[in-house]
Amino acid sequence: MNLTIFNQLDFLPALKKFFIEDLKVRVNVVTDAPIATKDILTNTYKKSFDDLIEEPDKDKGKGIYFLGMVDDAAFRGGKSLDISQIKSDYDGILIFGVTLKGREGGLLPTRSQLAEISRAFNREFCYTPVVVVFKYADADKTYLAFANTERLKYKDNREGEKAGKVTLLRDIDIRQPHSGHERILANLAISTTGKNKVDSFASLYKYWQEVLSVSLLNKDFYKDLSNWYFWAVGRVTFPSEPTLLEAQAKKVSLEDLQKEHKSKNVIRLLTRLLFVWFIKEKGLIPPELFELDDLQRDILKNISPYHDLGLFKQLNQESIYYKAIL
Repeated sequence: MNLTIFNQLDFLPALKKFFIEDLKVRVNVVTDAPIATKDILTNTYKKSFDDLIEEPDKDKGKGIYFLGMVDDAAFRGGKSLDISQIKSDYDGILIFGVTLKGREGGLLPTRSQLAEISRAFNREFCYTPVVVVFKYADADKTYLAFANTERLKYKDNREGEKAGKVTLLRDIDIRQPHSGHERILANLAISTTGKNKVDSFASLYKYWQEVLSVSLLNKDFYKDLSNWYFWAVGRVTFPSEPTLLEAQAKKVSLEDLQKEHKSKNVIRLLTRLLFVWFIKEKGLIPPELFELDDLQRDILKNISPYHDLGLFKQLNQESIYYKAIL
């Protein structure tokens, strides 16, 4: 999946190529002009969106772009219904692209900010599901995020659907995407032939919901985590390995005692890494704590994570980073 097109082309042409050529989805394209936030989110607009969403600028590829509609008419090569005419539940997907402003301090948009904008689009177009593709950047990199919002029926039998849980693939590095992101995006590409052929709105919507399912993504994550655990246990070395005397004292084999030692330490490592990553992603701790240059220059000058021939460099024997930061 080549995402560098989002750096090589303006945003709308890149969206067209991605969905129509790469994912093989039939889209009835609507307009080439960017739209102001107030003009598209007429009922769900919030003032705070002005601080997040860029002003329309066609020459620079900024603003909100309505890529188009995916429905049965598009799959048949016909013309889709204009969104202004949709006044009841309609089998189609609307695709929007949104470029975001840079945040103060070079921070990326938060999950809640992306989810709030996605829900606003889905509430605005309550008769048709909406997929939103975000583009944003920090000082060094450009990123994409894909938002898919769960649609739920109203309990009082009102027409339309309410916006539910938002599934986000976010902070996808355009130049060097994570392999997990690449795999999920590649899976969004549909089959146009054979028994798994996707040739209608219903089959596309069902397929994309499966690919972007939170439960499926979690399942894949824990499967990858489990595979890494078993791979790591056979390769890692930790300090204070059990000795033969300790094994004899406990009346167990040295091999079993060493295996238990490695397993416990890998599990501790994983749980601590996951927790630290969680609080880092939530913005509860400064990102400089994870940047070696910042650490060595401003925070902890006597650290060096690189190995000598032994297990650790002499400089790290006192585990300064562990005690001071982790």
